[in-house]
Amino acid sequence: MPARSICQILLTILLMVPVLVWAQTETYRARLSPMPTTPQTVDSITGEGEVLLSLEGNMLTVSGTFDGMSTVATVAHLHNGPPAQPGPAVHQLVVTAATGGEISGEIELTDEQVEALRANSLYLQIHSEGNPAGELRGWIFARAE
Repeated sequence: MPARSICQILLTILLMVPVLVWAQTETYRARLSPMPTTPQTVDSITGEGEVLLSLEGNMLTVSGTFDGMSTVATVAHLHNGPPAQPGPAVHQLVVTAATGGEISGEIELTDEQVEALRANSLYLQIHSEGNPAGELRGWIFARAE
């Protein structure tokens, strides 16, 4: 094989490496559980759920289910805040308007939000009619494969 052909093959492989590295998918999981936002809501919130998330580049795909909420879900958000500390909503998600259903979304994260995700500083929260400040919450952690 001529040296020029070998060089072209090697150059092609080297040019593909950044694409292969970028295209790797990172997987995450959040377990949704009742999280009182005030002392008055401790006895009125119920439910549970699980959400699986995948990150490719800066695109985060969210897909999960929940069940057993005390009242109908109204909205769901992705929040920025370290574990056990509330933080601001940074993206809205799609949620079934029922006491059980699905949560989903595709979100383009900023570079800072990707770093927050990798540092376990993002969480999901589902709000309900009876608990507009939030009924179910779950921090997002890397998923063990």
